[in-house]
Amino acid sequence: MTNHLYEHSTDDIVKETGEYTCEAGITKTLYKGDKFPSCPESEISTYWKHSESHYHNSGDKVTESGKYVDEDGDELELEAGAGATFPNCPKSGTPTKWKHAGNL
Repeated sequence: MTNHLYEHSTDDIVKETGEYTCEAGITKTLYKGDKFPSCPESEISTYWKHSESHYHNSGDKVTESGKYVDEDGDELELEAGAGATFPNCPKSGTPTKWKHAGNL
């Protein structure tokens, strides 16, 4: 089980390749299919979240289900699978960037 600021814990399976930051503030590139490691600093179990620079553009494939927020604050629950892609901005209809909720 994870805490409210972090989405993943040590030994969870990485569902999406990307940059992740642990509770100690250390950022690492982790790859889909790997397990989230223990804290690189203390070597004990920790929680991980997507790094601040991690985002998805409209049209990108949704590879991890969850809540996402776009550049102007619109929040959507998106499901990975069968051709699911990130939408344009719900307000303006134009392309936008999406981040995992809690990582703005």
